Amino acid sequence: MVKLIDNEMYTDYNFESKALNFTDIKKSKFDKCIFKSTKMEDSIIENCQFIDCDFTATRLNASVFTESAFLNCKFTFADLFNSKFKECKMIGSTFEEANFLAVEIEKGNWSYTNLKFHNFKGLDFSEVNFSRADLMGCNLENTVFNNADLSYVNLSQAKLRGCDFRNAKLEGVNLSELNLKDVYLDVTQCILLAQSFGAKVDI
Repeated sequence: MVKLIDNEMYTDYNFESKALNFTDIKKSKFDKCIFKSTKMEDSIIENCQFIDCDFTATRLNASVFTESAFLNCKFTFADLFNSKFKECKMIGSTFEEANFLAVEIEKGNWSYTNLKFHNFKGLDFSEVNFSRADLMGCNLENTVFNNADLSYVNLSQAKLRGCDFRNAKLEGVNLSELNLKDVYLDVTQCILLAQSFGAKVDI
């Protein structure tokens, strides 16, 4: 089994299909590394940085990521079942066909991510930054976005029944194009909705 080292710099390393289960690593940096089909279940990753890394079909289930950055990384077909992301930066990363079942996301920056058609039903995304993320076709029923940043997010075709947008930033989102049946909005958002239909609101 390969062992990763704390406070190390890894550039252009190829870990494809390696066994990295139960990895416990802190403050290391990975640049353009390949983790395709790597086994990384039950890992603990803290204060690490991954830039332009490929996690295609990587098994990351039951892992915990804390204050780490995954910038422009690829998670196609990755297994994230029961994993936890605590205050992580995921900017620009893509997640086509990834398994998000039972995932927990605590705060963090998920801006510019590609999360199309995933099932996030009932999850709590309070205080998460999703600005300019692609949430097209996602199941967001009963999902909570309290104090989240959804500025310029793509919500087309998303399932929103029971979704709670109260206190979330919705700048740049055309609410008039969404099916808002049973969606929770605060007063400010209701004003934005009225304005999106051309109403002149006198406050």
